[in-house]
Amino acid sequence: MVSLVFAVFALVHLCLTAWLVRLALTRRSPFVWIAALVAAGLVYDNGIVALGSTLGEGPLLYALNLPRFFVHALVTPLLVVFAHGAARDAGLGWARHRAAGAVFAGAAVLLIAYGVVFELAGLSLVAGSEGDALRYSAADPSPPVPSIAAILVLVGVGLALAVSRREPWMLAGAAVMFLAAALPSAPLAVGNLGEVALIAGLALTARRMGTGLPRVAAGA
Repeated sequence: MVSLVFAVFALVHLCLTAWLVRLALTRRSPFVWIAALVAAGLVYDNGIVALGSTLGEGPLLYALNLPRFFVHALVTPLLVVFAHGAARDAGLGWARHRAAGAVFAGAAVLLIAYGVVFELAGLSLVAGSEGDALRYSAADPSPPVPSIAAILVLVGVGLALAVSRREPWMLAGAAVMFLAAALPSAPLAVGNLGEVALIAGLALTARRMGTGLPRVAAGA
């Protein structure tokens, strides 16, 4: 039953990925491609967990689980850049300065570097199960600092969008993700449900992004 839940999550993320790709093409925003990339990574993440019990414990499942950790350490921090893009495309004054773009991009690079050094270097996985779902997880887990920091940035920028532009979707999705991840001893499926809410919130935000110009007059 748990494997089926993750299969459903994978299918939902696949639909969200297709939607984000379409938005990236129609809205002509490079930032939307970042959200599409994260969503595609979550299709893989949930799909491998869903297939775990079918494939069985062994070298193949071990190898297939490794990219899950690379996605979270290397791709998720790019959502910091997406947050800046959403704010810039919404016409928020502070986001339209080059310095703001440099700060957000630099933060993403630092978070990725942290993930490489503290999460990927020396990574070792051990098999574990939750219900009928079989997956490999870190043998010596540590707090996912890059993912947590990226979510907090999304919450902050989402709050600015909700207050200034009445666009609550990024804030809502990021807040649900943060609360789901913060629940003590919560099943893995709860955190992954939070990821569905997050990507849905980003997709709803992306509907208003792009077109090449901010939605306020230049110099406002």
